[in-house]
Amino acid sequence: MHGGGECPLAADLVLVLDISSSMGFLTEILDRELDGIVEEANRAGRSTRFGLIPFVDNYRIDMTGNLASGRVHTTSHGLRRAVQYYRRNYTGTNRNPGDGISGPAKQNPLCEENALDALHAAAEEFPWRSYAGRIVVVATDDTFLENPDNYGDRDSDGDTSSKDFPTEGNYPARRTLSETVRALRDRNARVFSITRLAPPAASDKTAPRCAGDRRLSRSAVSDGWSTPYKGQPPIPEQLGGRNYDLDEVRKGNLSLSRTLLDVVAAGGVCALAGD
Repeated sequence: MHGGGECPLAADLVLVLDISSSMGFLTEILDRELDGIVEEANRAGRSTRFGLIPFVDNYRIDMTGNLASGRVHTTSHGLRRAVQYYRRNYTGTNRNPGDGISGPAKQNPLCEENALDALHAAAEEFPWRSYAGRIVVVATDDTFLENPDNYGDRDSDGDTSSKDFPTEGNYPARRTLSETVRALRDRNARVFSITRLAPPAASDKTAPRCAGDRRLSRSAVSDGWSTPYKGQPPIPEQLGGRNYDLDEVRKGNLSLSRTLLDVVAAGGVCALAGD
């Protein structure tokens, strides 16, 4: 018990965000709502720290925060500015965040996105506090590939040098699903996802769509999140979380702010040490 009185909650929350062009609407929602999310997450004695890992075919750990050499954000201003930066420089151009600002544009030949490597990085590279609840929220509109596949090899012929649209590139999948789950479990991290439950209906003209090729079937967009992936249970099911419907967020029927705050409340623990 925490010394009497109301128990302050501590939570570390890492946002693992697909920033491909079809996900622009989510970064716009985050931009509007992050001030309220951060303020409310830290209300009533809660201590919440945020991390940000954007990904497409590779990932980048955001290093613009105000703590832990930039890996940790505690202010909404800094976190919102980071989300704006990635949307402006990567989402509209389909540039991979791991390539940096000078990387090639329109470099996303397959619809599947590299969530596994980004999640593994969250487990291994974010400075988790020993006394805080550890939460990862991943948002994406597609499934993923596993090592030894390559996100830049659109026709799976082992060559990644084709320059006709959509341009190929060397973007190997470095992790498997089981490796990623093990790394997150070893850190006692709970994983929540915000993903598609099914491909967008042809009648829904407002739904963003992937314009590239696919390695897995169109119906596999939910695999690993709300449905099994090659016989393995969904990631949130394995790691004490749950999946939320991305389309309901897009349509405004599910509040992104409320969802993230509910996740923080569920994952926070009594702080037994100072910050």
